[in-house]
Amino acid sequence: MKLRLALAAFLLTSTSAFAADLAPQTVEPVAPVVAPAYNWTGFYAGAHVGAVIGQGKIDHAKFDGAGFLGGLHAGYNSQFDGGFVLGLETDIDYSSFSKSKTVIDSNGNLFRAKLKSEWQGSTRARFGYAFDNILPYITGGVAYGNTKASIDGVGSKTETRVGWTAGAGVEYAIDQNWIVRGEARYVDLGDKNVTLGGTRHKVKFNGADLTLGASYKF
Repeated sequence: MKLRLALAAFLLTSTSAFAADLAPQTVEPVAPVVAPAYNWTGFYAGAHVGAVIGQGKIDHAKFDGAGFLGGLHAGYNSQFDGGFVLGLETDIDYSSFSKSKTVIDSNGNLFRAKLKSEWQGSTRARFGYAFDNILPYITGGVAYGNTKASIDGVGSKTETRVGWTAGAGVEYAIDQNWIVRGEARYVDLGDKNVTLGGTRHKVKFNGADLTLGASYKF
């Protein structure tokens, strides 16, 4: 009798342990791997190319047209909590804008005049909001560049001018270092009276800069 009871107890214990082994076990979930958000803070430098769509005047004669624009840029960004980005950037560009036309002066005389913009640059603040590795921004600041006005048989005058610029753009970070961009800015170098051949003429230049570029973030 005692042997039967001991055998029964042994069988019950073994069966319970085996059943426990077969019961489904709780598996801890594996935490997903989340890539770190891109951080825009740091120095960068790069190059850009595009077009300048200029609107110039010598007195009342208009010199409108487009030219090539290309140059270098460099700057620094600081990214704050919430995704806001504040930066400072400067650039220097070569411009091929050059337009000429035949105009008539107040005395009815015909003459050939030309207006050129050979280079320009700017120093600007930038403000944007980062969506991870995408940064739309607005920008504005001081613009500078030259204008060259000439009248055949009369003379020419080249000046360096200071004005203003404002615009917007968007940047896309390909990886931690390389960034591509597109930008559009209005540039106004103002109007100023210049003397050509002893006569005063009002020369004005403004336009839109449309560029694509790439930068390396250090």
